[in-house]
Amino acid sequence: MARWSAPRIHSRAAGAPLPGLIGVLELEQADRALAELGEDSDRMADALVAMDSHPGNQLLAGATLTGVTLRRWSEASAAMSVLWQQFSMHRALVDQARQVRERKSRPGPAELAELTELLTGPVVELNAEQVPIERRGLTGPAVVVERVTLSELVGTMKTAYAKVTEVLAAAEKAWDRTIERLEPLDADLRAARALAESLGVDEPALARFATELAELRAGALSDPLGSEPDPAPVRASLAKTRAGLDDLAAARDSFAERKEGIEASVAETADIDARASAVFATVREKIANPGLPVVEEQAAVLRNRVAQLPALWRAQDWKALSANLESLERDAGRALAEARTRLELGTGLLDRRLELRGRLEAYRAKARQLGYVEDLDLGTLHQRAHDLLYTSPCDLRAATVAVNRYQQALADRRGEQP
Repeated sequence: MARWSAPRIHSRAAGAPLPGLIGVLELEQADRALAELGEDSDRMADALVAMDSHPGNQLLAGATLTGVTLRRWSEASAAMSVLWQQFSMHRALVDQARQVRERKSRPGPAELAELTELLTGPVVELNAEQVPIERRGLTGPAVVVERVTLSELVGTMKTAYAKVTEVLAAAEKAWDRTIERLEPLDADLRAARALAESLGVDEPALARFATELAELRAGALSDPLGSEPDPAPVRASLAKTRAGLDDLAAARDSFAERKEGIEASVAETADIDARASAVFATVREKIANPGLPVVEEQAAVLRNRVAQLPALWRAQDWKALSANLESLERDAGRALAEARTRLELGTGLLDRRLELRGRLEAYRAKARQLGYVEDLDLGTLHQRAHDLLYTSPCDLRAATVAVNRYQQALADRRGEQP
């Protein structure tokens, strides 16, 4: 950071020309320049106060910083200190110029010369750089000083101010983004903790999530201008844990309704199995080698499991209750689907025999309409199919083949596709 030194007014003889100045300002010019510099001073005061109270300044000044933010804040805070010092210098010089102007209502040449030097001359030592001995001549200066005018000082301060406020604004914006990303997780964590407490459940993962969120927040606070924290892993894990807690709450709050639903499924399974057993008995009597499955007594096993649920609810063992409800709902649903499939299989075999009988009679009527009643070959095929379909137990496979042969023979007589 460039160093500055207190302004110096070059000593001169009264009325002597000013070094580096083209000419002495007229009174109107001096008054206008002084007014403009005074306005600059007032605006700078407001801007520097705003800089000091900027949320980004409050955030950075009170934090233990690291990484990119530490580097940029070190530069910005040093620049802020210099800005205040330069402002004090600017203010002092403007006040000095005002005092010169107020000596006389109508300043003379000496006062105008002094005002010209203060208002337009290089009276501010902005940078003082030590010259290394290997670069210094025998009679050269040991220190090189850059002097600027008050207007040039204002320009320098504007540049520095813009850089400082850019850092402050960037830090504030980064922290706001972090809050936007982390606050919903904080709210979700608080809600999950409240739910776990209402359930009387000790969920260790919640404490771990709190620690991880605190670490994300601390990292964002220490280096807001560095990489942004990624809360996605915590969000996913917390959502999974919350879903588990919601399952426990659902087991507690909707227990009666879910238990009734399971009991209804079990009752329907038992009813369908009873019907399937009766249908299977008929099928075995009327259909040869039906290949029917064994009807398992699943309803009784499921009822015994359902009977154990109220004890879990009374004990407020929500984890066991939730697990048992889920497994029972799954198993009861599967048992009901299997029972329906078995019943459909049995009734399907009887329906298939009835369908074949109907097809045979329909093609027999068609043959009669076409005048093929006396056709001995057709008659033999019809009788074969009829005997198979009306004999118990019925060989459905052979009956199907026989009906198809009769249908094909009739089509051949007519010279058409069946």
